[in-house]
Amino acid sequence: MQRYVGRIWVATLVVALAALVFFLRDSLTLIDARDGASPLVTALGQLGILYIIALFVERSLEVLLKAWRQGGKFSLQQAVRAAEDSARPEAERKLREYRSGTQRYALLVALTLGTLVSLSGVRLLGRIFDPAAIQLPFQQGLFHFTDILLTAGLIAGGSASVHKLVTRIEDFLRTGRTRARDG
Repeated sequence: MQRYVGRIWVATLVVALAALVFFLRDSLTLIDARDGASPLVTALGQLGILYIIALFVERSLEVLLKAWRQGGKFSLQQAVRAAEDSARPEAERKLREYRSGTQRYALLVALTLGTLVSLSGVRLLGRIFDPAAIQLPFQQGLFHFTDILLTAGLIAGGSASVHKLVTRIEDFLRTGRTRARDG
């Protein structure tokens, strides 16, 4: 059971999110601030906001995990240092498993925080595409669901993943401008 905690947590989160989007789809409005800006400029602005939010999530997660898991890690590190040669591999294995468990918890908490932030209205796709243009209620619900999951995943992935995405988009735009200017 302990081995499947992460999968159970993610599945429960996805099911709860799907139910929430299905039942509250009419009240899940997006903040619309397009102001005539191009969708790409709007997306870059939104990615900048997601970068800042990801930094906040990372920092708060780091503090929470240190408060929660640091004592156990310290005890296991002491056990590794104190272990005799024959017992050292077992002590190191326990320390690796503990660190792995901490990473799993960090990802689950980051995904939960990212989902909460996304549910509060900070989203990516809704700022780029016009969800009002979608005719079918099922498609609108699916759009909101996808938008929430994508944004939560970007936030959970951390500031490095958002930074890489922004850098790639900027490189793409720079290349396009250079070609247009030279061509």
